[in-house]
Amino acid sequence: MTDHFSSPQWVDFVRGLLDDKARTEIEQHLSDGCEACREAFDAWSGFARFAQAEAGFVPPADAVRVARTYLAQQQLRDRRATARRRSWGPSMLATLVFDSMQEAPAGVRAGAAYSRHLLFAAQSMAIDLHVENAARAGWYQLTGQIVDRTRPDQMPRRIELALVEGDAEISVFQTNAFGEFQCSFDRRRDLTLLFALESGEVALPLDVLFNTSNPGKPSSTVTQRS
Repeated sequence: MTDHFSSPQWVDFVRGLLDDKARTEIEQHLSDGCEACREAFDAWSGFARFAQAEAGFVPPADAVRVARTYLAQQQLRDRRATARRRSWGPSMLATLVFDSMQEAPAGVRAGAAYSRHLLFAAQSMAIDLHVENAARAGWYQLTGQIVDRTRPDQMPRRIELALVEGDAEISVFQTNAFGEFQCSFDRRRDLTLLFALESGEVALPLDVLFNTSNPGKPSSTVTQRS
């Protein structure tokens, strides 16, 4: 605020902590009419009064109750998220049953917009996927539904899914009451969607959606994911 005295000197002055010599020097300087130092003194005095009043401030009981409730809910969500995480073991790859890109003419496949419908089979489950461009450049929106072909008349159980890059878990989510799910992803290497089915875990590598050598046919070989 001023070059005549340092900030620590002003802080000690307004708090009454300076020795007699330093205090007298500042008081004499202020009485000489230095406008810049008078403004600095007024500002630091205001800070000191605010700090002194802050020590005696008691927040309203309603505000404290709301804050504690919010923090408790946040902690509960964090504990639930931690408990929901699982250890993903070896997984089988889902088998491709239908791919809309295989049916589309070559000129359509070459378009800038990306839209694709795929159907995979995994044990008794059918995994229906739709992949489209997301609003964010370079990202894709994936929506899907999982149904049990052996129990078409029953509501599906909730299935846990994870989006992983290599061995690093990016996100964990679940299907809803109708077996539906959605997520977004960008084009990374070794990006995989994992399904925790009752009879074992199934992997769906997302890089197969962009196989440049054969864009209409991702790998469907059943193998183990380490």
